[in-house]
Amino acid sequence: MNNPNCDGAGPHCAGPVKVLPMHKFETHHGNLILCRNCFNREIEFRAIRNQRLAKDCAFALPSWDSLKVYEVGR
Repeated sequence: MNNPNCDGAGPHCAGPVKVLPMHKFETHHGNLILCRNCFNREIEFRAIRNQRLAKDCAFALPSWDSLKVYEVGR
């Protein structure tokens, strides 16, 4: 399945894409725009990676429901 609005590597799923901040600190900018499948893989990667990172360097692990829907064309 193709979701042309998702920045992830796929496989994608149909439906909305959401904005996932790349960093938990507001001083750093950048977002990932991900479908639900790619979001799940990213959060799994972050959770595993956090096991080896210092707490102040750890990735945020937001829930899918807490993220804003990316509105195409804005």
